Amino acid sequence: MGPDGAQADLGAAAPKLGREFRSGAVFASLALVVSFGALGLNSISISRIEGADGAGLIALSTQFIFLATFVAGAGLRTSVSYRVGAGLWSPRSAVRGTLVASLVLGIVGAGLGMIAYVLLRHSAMSDFSVAMAGALMLALPFALAWWILPAIPLARELFEQYALLTISAPVGVLLMCPALALAAGRTGAVIGFAAGWTLGGIVTAVWALRYSGRPEAASGPDHRLREAGGFGIRAWVNDLFQLINLRPDLFILSAYFGVSDTGVYAVTVSITSLVWIVSQPLASVVLPRTARVGAEEAGMPEVAASSSVSAVRHAVVVSLVASLIVIPILALAPLVWGPGFHRTLTLGLIMLPGVALLGVGRVMVAAFTGRGAANQALLVGLVSFPLTLVAFLLVIPDHGSTGAAIVSCCSYAVVSLLSAFLFFRSTRTPLAAALLPRASDLHDYVDLAQRARNAPHRAVAG
Repeated sequence: MGPDGAQADLGAAAPKLGREFRSGAVFASLALVVSFGALGLNSISISRIEGADGAGLIALSTQFIFLATFVAGAGLRTSVSYRVGAGLWSPRSAVRGTLVASLVLGIVGAGLGMIAYVLLRHSAMSDFSVAMAGALMLALPFALAWWILPAIPLARELFEQYALLTISAPVGVLLMCPALALAAGRTGAVIGFAAGWTLGGIVTAVWALRYSGRPEAASGPDHRLREAGGFGIRAWVNDLFQLINLRPDLFILSAYFGVSDTGVYAVTVSITSLVWIVSQPLASVVLPRTARVGAEEAGMPEVAASSSVSAVRHAVVVSLVASLIVIPILALAPLVWGPGFHRTLTLGLIMLPGVALLGVGRVMVAAFTGRGAANQALLVGLVSFPLTLVAFLLVIPDHGSTGAAIVSCCSYAVVSLLSAFLFFRSTRTPLAAALLPRASDLHDYVDLAQRARNAPHRAVAG
């Protein structure tokens, strides 16, 4: 048994490691860069078409989709990634279970979402029409499929497929949202936004069904969804609380100050989020990789720990570099989004230290979750969530977006420090070994750059 009851004795079914850790990180990074770029370009397009009000509506729609997929997803993405990666659940069984769960949980989540809309239509969602809200709810089952199913190719080290599935919905949003905004204003923008996520879910489901028919998809035990999903529930609570730590400020700010201020703040959040987003691929890859190594090297936890520690060191590097890159982007935001976004630099500088810490902290959480320690992941959320929510409710009404930025920074720091404590306790790694990059780590970036430079020549030669 793993520390949280995972059936480690079945890990012998795990397929052998066949690809480099950095290969997965590179493809996952490319997927997130393209996804973030597509959503960023969409935000710019909408702000130019509909102004800050339109940007605010799309920002709130984005947060609704993310919140809804986390809530309704009930930890399935983490459970799929961990169990398929460790050989505890066959990909074919995982595909069947995930598709059924996406449909059922999506319908239930859509119903609850409409109830929330009715309750908030005179406050946080006052600028949403029934058509806008309905379109977002209808997209939820497809968004769930897009969110959960890519964990299967990630766990099986099919990094190219994972990357393509990950970008499908953001690219769909970029294609449909501005087009419908030009045709039907803000209502068209939100409907187009929902249609993009629907397209991504369809593409992902089609790939999963085709993959489930392959012989290799039958490797590993079959489980019912309830049996396989128990591990993910505990990790899900942490993920849910961390997401709530990240984004209730938008809805509270919208309720008190309207969608225009929310739009400016949301753009600032999106830009600063680049810092932790660039480290997220490390977290995405390290969880199933740690689970798989742990299954293959039973009784040798130091083998699994080495990849985790390396990922944390890389997270330190990319978070520091991304922080420096983000500052001029914040300064140039008014030129790109429009003159109403002049406060992005001030708000962004307030948030930046906490976001940089969060980039490292999320990799640490993924590392000990991959070792089966879902209860520790749960603890991070249980501690940080109530403090953050209460702080937002107390500070935002009087201090607006500035107060929201300060609370966000403090929340990120608390989450990261608690994650670091649990990481170092579980891996027993010296502080310097995990946080101080080595020459070999920096050499990895040189090697990747050389590979990228030589790739066109190899393609021509082939």
